[in-house]
Amino acid sequence: MSKHLVKSALIALTTLATLTTMIGCGIGQLSTATEPLSGTLVVQGLVHGGQQAVTGATIQLWAVGSTGYGSAASKLLGSHVVTTDSNGSFSITGDYTCPTSGNGLVYITSTGGNPGLAPGTNNSAIVMASALGSCATLLANAATTYVYIDEVTTAATAIALAQYFTPTFGATSTDSFGAPNTTQAQVGITNAFATVNNLVNTTTGNAITTNTLTNAGFTITVTPESAKLYTIADILAACVNSDGTSTSPCQTILFPDVTPTGGVQPTDTLQAAVDMALNPTSSGGSGYAANMAALYGLQGGTPPYTGAASQPTDWTIGINYADSTAGAPVLTQPADLAVDASGNIWVVNDASAGTSNGALGELGPTGTPLLGTTFPNETGATTLAAAGPRTAAIDLGGNVWIASTAGSGYTYEYSPGISSPTGEIPYAHLSKAPWGLAVDQNGNTYTAMESSTVTATEIYEFPAGVGATSSVINQEGEFAVGIFGGEGAIRPEYMAFDNSSSHNLWMTSGSALTSVGQLSDITLCTPSGGPPAVCTESTTSGANTYTSENSSVGTTSVPSGLAAGPNGMWFANRGGNTITYLPLAANGTYTASTQAIYGSVATLGAPTYLVVDGNANVWTTDNAQTSPGSIEELNGLGSVVSPSSAGTTPFNVLGYSHVGIGTGAGIAVDPSGNVWVANNTTGTSSASVFELVGAAAPTITPIAASLVGSKVGTKP
Repeated sequence: MSKHLVKSALIALTTLATLTTMIGCGIGQLSTATEPLSGTLVVQGLVHGGQQAVTGATIQLWAVGSTGYGSAASKLLGSHVVTTDSNGSFSITGDYTCPTSGNGLVYITSTGGNPGLAPGTNNSAIVMASALGSCATLLANAATTYVYIDEVTTAATAIALAQYFTPTFGATSTDSFGAPNTTQAQVGITNAFATVNNLVNTTTGNAITTNTLTNAGFTITVTPESAKLYTIADILAACVNSDGTSTSPCQTILFPDVTPTGGVQPTDTLQAAVDMALNPTSSGGSGYAANMAALYGLQGGTPPYTGAASQPTDWTIGINYADSTAGAPVLTQPADLAVDASGNIWVVNDASAGTSNGALGELGPTGTPLLGTTFPNETGATTLAAAGPRTAAIDLGGNVWIASTAGSGYTYEYSPGISSPTGEIPYAHLSKAPWGLAVDQNGNTYTAMESSTVTATEIYEFPAGVGATSSVINQEGEFAVGIFGGEGAIRPEYMAFDNSSSHNLWMTSGSALTSVGQLSDITLCTPSGGPPAVCTESTTSGANTYTSENSSVGTTSVPSGLAAGPNGMWFANRGGNTITYLPLAANGTYTASTQAIYGSVATLGAPTYLVVDGNANVWTTDNAQTSPGSIEELNGLGSVVSPSSAGTTPFNVLGYSHVGIGTGAGIAVDPSGNVWVANNTTGTSSASVFELVGAAAPTITPIAASLVGSKVGTKP
């Protein structure tokens, strides 16, 4: 009998109802408890190592820490000792108290035990886990809760929650998950717990192969990389099903080969799984290729789970979210995306490749469809779908801004709180096409455009507070800020503010020209009259100074996406397969020729869009590949840490390669550390977005919020 059938039979014998989910698709309420919640807990479950029951294992229920990332978790069972029986089964019977601070999230661990070896054997290297979610929900459903703990639940928990794991490893470390007790940090860890349910079923211990999410008449098909998750579980099983001693696979291969350079070697399987998530190329010790091959070889000839058919090139796990609704109104052909403060994903759909049934889509933090609209304008003259939507940005009020490039061109704004699309207001730009979008630290939104009939680039600013709840259009009048490269009118296709005290606006020209520019000493005008209330460029001396950096930033080739780092600006050279870093002074001043250029054709593939995470690492997509596409990562010093092409199978790929990515366009990181990519393709990955689970550091969202207090490159 297969392992999966054995598990199903055991679960059926318990006659317990299946716990379908512990947390919903949204972020929920962070904490409403003012008094401890307690009750008689009768939670039953099973611990398996591969196909073997783990007997004599110690079970503990934990509440996540709330004093910082990886802060100490709290034992909820106190002195109550629970161990597994000869079948690996356990029953938690007794009182426990839910925490009154933080979000009340809980997880369960199984430590030590005998995985079917000689009597008296205790493998102290075994620590397996299962993420359960809300403590209050667990308490309320205790009588019908069945929990499975195995290598698959452990791998899924580690992948989704690695960014919240204790930063210490080794024998003296207590395995713990935690997050600061701040609003967005709690949003992040709550959403991360929910994401576990997209990877594994905690009542069966099986990986999720596919799932369907329906809401508001929309349907999203969820496809996790289940085979790859099973491969990681097989690798962990080699250690779990041993005696854990110095000659076991734990000590000879697993622990040393997953340890990052300069890191402390793990001493248990949960630590090892977290290391595989945080160091997905296993690049320490003997090196990337040798370690990956050795770890893959731990599975043996008959692994307990059916894993990937060939050796992976890294341990990252992804999830593809495809729009299965008729006409795909949520994810027609994603071009760009942005993340709001709650971790919701807003997707702009590009209609240039054909007809579009939806121009703006929204997914919840775990992929639940929330919105899909063609976005009619106020007069009904031009829908966003027909206007060529291209880029997206979110302001401090949670309003979504979209620039469109077809025909006359409009800048659109969507306020999520409105009851109907009639509140969506397009802002006309005198028959010129807006391209780049950026929001500053005060919530003002900027867009830029070009026209073939003028010789200047025009920048418009929409003051904070302009919203779809008002019909008044407050718009800064057009003004010439300079000419890129002396080439006449150009279009700043990409825009971003830097993290300096001055918060200067940077622009690149993309495919239009080879141009990089900076707008400094930004001085806003005060709108008057209207509607529309229009004002013009400030006449104050030195205000709104445009500086061309074309001759001062070194070699560029199709300069594209921009992203602020803590002390400088990054921009992608799509045509040169490189990324340029410009170090800035505290006030945002750039000194000519101090740039650094990173990457090569062997490490980056046509980088186009950029995002910086909460550790100041830089993420980009390979815009030249169809499925399988890739995501590339650089650390804050510019070193490419994702896989590089070595020219030989299986290491002849760029970046973190995944079948679910196709012609990656817009990229964003959410408050949980998940990396989201817009699949701007008409191939097998069309009408979808891709999530790289837990690979990045938790990040402040929206991007404008990280500019407040100059917090770019820091965690929430």
